[in-house]
Amino acid sequence: MGINPHRCVLVLGGSFDPVHQGHVALAQHFVKRLQPQELRLVPAGQPWQKNRLIANAEQRIQMLRLAFESGFDLPVLIDQQEIKRAEQQEASFTINTLGNMRAELGPATSLVFLIGADQLRNLSSWRQWRQLFDLAHICAASRPGFALDQDSLDQDVAQEWCQRAGTLEEIRNLPAGKSYLAQGLAWDVSATSIRHELQQTQQTTSLIPPKVLDYIQQHHLYR
Repeated sequence: MGINPHRCVLVLGGSFDPVHQGHVALAQHFVKRLQPQELRLVPAGQPWQKNRLIANAEQRIQMLRLAFESGFDLPVLIDQQEIKRAEQQEASFTINTLGNMRAELGPATSLVFLIGADQLRNLSSWRQWRQLFDLAHICAASRPGFALDQDSLDQDVAQEWCQRAGTLEEIRNLPAGKSYLAQGLAWDVSATSIRHELQQTQQTTSLIPPKVLDYIQQHHLYR
């Protein structure tokens, strides 16, 4: 794949409660393959599909800074727009977040939204999920144990995903509209299981970046 003059921005959102090695590996996987100019991390305010978060916004932001402060040879920004909307008691959905980014970045920038396999399985429940492709590409990474065939996906999502399937070169060259599945990402990590293990031992060293684990222990999180 040749050098492309168009700007490319990767977006990784999530609760990050806590941030773990799976998040870092997903970002590194696509940074290596797409060579973007920027990586944006979007911590959720209060995800409408999840129970109340344990770590507060500032703690999750600090954990993100620690997890992504090294290992990335590009600017890594923490976009706090969803947290700010939550502080104002405003509903926040991915369609709003990507819409704001598209307005900021302009029509030519390749905007790439990264999700895990479990999020892809739930995509049909997201607000205006089809319109997400008008704003960005969606790239998913399958974890061990997740089969992303049409039998495991909502039929409408599976059809849309297959119709929009693109190459990495197309995703790098076009501003939005393509889907891409990266298979075999090694990390099989659940934030729920991590929190449970931390409650039991405070010693989940392999699944959490070391500096993040130090922060968790220092601030007595997830006990």
